[in-house]
Amino acid sequence: MQTITLKLKDTVVSGIAKVPVEVDALTPDQLFGKNEAGIKAVKVWWGNRQEQTGDLFEVSLAGTATSAADVKLVFEGDLRRVKRIGEGMKAGEIEARGDVDMHCGAMMEGGKIVIKGNADCWAGREMRGGELVIEGDAEDNLCAMYRGEMTGMTGGKVTVYGNAGELTAQYMAGGEILIKGNAKMLAGLNMKGGKITIEGDAKWPGADMTGGEILVKGATEMMPSFKFLETTPVDGAEYKKYLGDFAMGERKAKGTLYVR
Repeated sequence: MQTITLKLKDTVVSGIAKVPVEVDALTPDQLFGKNEAGIKAVKVWWGNRQEQTGDLFEVSLAGTATSAADVKLVFEGDLRRVKRIGEGMKAGEIEARGDVDMHCGAMMEGGKIVIKGNADCWAGREMRGGELVIEGDAEDNLCAMYRGEMTGMTGGKVTVYGNAGELTAQYMAGGEILIKGNAKMLAGLNMKGGKITIEGDAKWPGADMTGGEILVKGATEMMPSFKFLETTPVDGAEYKKYLGDFAMGERKAKGTLYVR
């Protein structure tokens, strides 16, 4: 196993203006096989210009790897303006030790990302595979599609140990999401497939859904356009099972919503 540690330099986030750093070029599959000098030479965006990784991060390596799956990438420092951590990654592991900026895990295909803090908007955007773990809260548009797209998350697994913001999993078509806290308005909006489990409360989950499954264990404020089917046991508790969303028309209303 090889561990690559990237510690953001204090000078990068000093001053009044906190200019974001975009690190989608720094994933285990892209860094596999590079030595320390090679990693330091990788170009990343800092605001509107490109800089070498070594100018923004302190870089250290330990161990060896025979494939990208054996590479663990650790981000340290003040990561609140570090964007696109793990975007598009295909293998390996990333650990971010603190709160992170937008687009963490966007379009990832494989591997695992662990965020030891909160994640800003669009975490897991259009995710295709792999695993994303957020130990804090996730802001709006978790696992949703980006503006202008028609499909959000299609595969993989996401776990949020805190709360999730608005529009979680909009246009979700596959994969699995577990939110251990509450979800703000419209989780699963336009959902087409996949599964969302919300262990806390949810407001208007599943609006305009045409497929997939949502289970809410806490209090639920429902849309009026769902049809009650039956009461059924799930994980040892009784849930009301609904079909919807009939606002999309009777032929399209094939989503399933379970509420306590």
